Amino acid sequence: MDRPAVTDTPPAIEVTTSDGCTLELRHDRGPAAQEDRPAVLLVHGASAGSDTFRIGEVQTLVEYLLAYGVDVWTLDWRASLRRVEEVYCKALGEGRLGRTFTIDAAAEYDVPAAIAVMRQAPHNVRGKIAVLGHCMGGAIIAQGIARGTIRSADVENVVLTGLALFYRAAIDNVLKAEDQALEGLLGSGQHLLHPTKRWDRDVCTRDPGYGRWPPALEDPYGVWLDTPLPHDCAVAICHRLSYMFGMPFIPDKIRRIHDGGYLHKQFGYIALEFLIHCCQNLRRGYAAPYVADRTGPLPADRRYLRREAFQDRRITLITGDLNSLWHRDSIDTMYEWLRRGRGEEQPRSLHKHVVPDFGHQDLYWAEDAPRLVFPKILEGLRRP
Repeated sequence: MDRPAVTDTPPAIEVTTSDGCTLELRHDRGPAAQEDRPAVLLVHGASAGSDTFRIGEVQTLVEYLLAYGVDVWTLDWRASLRRVEEVYCKALGEGRLGRTFTIDAAAEYDVPAAIAVMRQAPHNVRGKIAVLGHCMGGAIIAQGIARGTIRSADVENVVLTGLALFYRAAIDNVLKAEDQALEGLLGSGQHLLHPTKRWDRDVCTRDPGYGRWPPALEDPYGVWLDTPLPHDCAVAICHRLSYMFGMPFIPDKIRRIHDGGYLHKQFGYIALEFLIHCCQNLRRGYAAPYVADRTGPLPADRRYLRREAFQDRRITLITGDLNSLWHRDSIDTMYEWLRRGRGEEQPRSLHKHVVPDFGHQDLYWAEDAPRLVFPKILEGLRRP
């Protein structure tokens, strides 16, 4: 079997947020780096990492953008598979775990901290920085804009893929969110969940190794395996990812990655609080502040639904029509919400692309992504 395309991972540039989290910024300089290239910051989804943009069936997004003269930066934020375990253990040891792993904290601190480092010496990035957010990366960018922490003086062009402020998912994911089993697990004292590693509350002192989840997850997972929902394959991590999040890709579109053993390098730990916050937003249908220690109905809270925060932005929204992790309604609803009101109340430009025969992660990894998706991303990042 042919191997997928892989772009080398640059060394990390340390970023420290004002709430004490250490993140990793990376600069893909390319073969012909120039000072005046337009800068772009790529932000991955939760449980993933920045290398989600450095792998593809035939070409990576990073290589595509570099070929068009873009100055490419990526951020491994607090929910990155590279950062989440260390951020968790450090916060736990310092007694400040609190709200470290909420969408609120990531939206307030992570992208602004990365932009600040890009502006500083020796990097000295000037001018506006375009940003792209995928999945929960899109959610923290959209929420950061809504809250005013991602300033229009820094960022005008914004591309969001899969998710923004409105949360819509397939019915099985909705039912799991309503079940609220994760809230019970959080009470047991372990805050991190891995697709394939054994559940162990001592994760900060030892690698638990591969194994089963706690019965509250493992038992219903066993029932789920006997339904028509799992993909017909023998790749264990494919099934476990699908149960955790909903099917994150269309396997037939990413055969080199799916069948070649690359998935385990692309997904890792996720903090339970972060996953619970996603479920709370899914139950509401829209982004709202995290409510700790809460089961049952959630209070209405629309403070993040501020359309005026998007007026001076150029917004591009992209998803696949077969997206079964975040239903295409997530992007459709965001688009219709931004189109409300008079022309002067809407973004400077607003475009939506629902790409036929694509799901979620295959927007970046599929063999035909460089032809059908990447040009739309590039256009959104560079739109004048």
